[in-house]
Amino acid sequence: MRGEQLTAEQVLEKLQEALGEVIISHEIREYTMGVRKKKSYKEIWMEIDKDAFRKTVEEIFKLDYPHLHFITGEDKGGDTIKMIYGFALYHGFPWGQVSIVLKFDLPKSNLVLPTITDLMPGAETNEREIREMLGVEFEGLKNKRHLFLPDDWPEGKYPWRRDEYGVEDMVKHTHKSVNEIRRGE
Repeated sequence: MRGEQLTAEQVLEKLQEALGEVIISHEIREYTMGVRKKKSYKEIWMEIDKDAFRKTVEEIFKLDYPHLHFITGEDKGGDTIKMIYGFALYHGFPWGQVSIVLKFDLPKSNLVLPTITDLMPGAETNEREIREMLGVEFEGLKNKRHLFLPDDWPEGKYPWRRDEYGVEDMVKHTHKSVNEIRRGE
């Protein structure tokens, strides 16, 4: 059974009380839609300390069972991967949903996170994708088979990484080569 439905401001306040200084920065973004009947919804964007990731997700679960929008990662070059998680509280309540976007940097020298599949089994697909495309290991993830890449994909090659080399090795594993695609074959 759901508890009290909170506003974005109340959700942020509760997370700040529970997490304190592990929240590095935060903002609430409001989006308005519609022409005649304007409606708006709010998102909480938080940058957190990477070591508090699991605790942050557990605190979100204390407020309401969240809907997982996405898990993604971004390699802008350099020594870190930016991890981004999107959740929604009160999912299914029109215009009452509160989205929470968590961001934090993981050093490429230690790309390890705890899985959240024990809290949210549906996160498995996202974690497996991030594992094979960016090389992030999820401690506790039971199923580590590839989702998108072939089983014989070269070990240690991650297509979404900017520092990835050996593209020629990767191309041979795709259905068509880049040159065939460019020529329209």
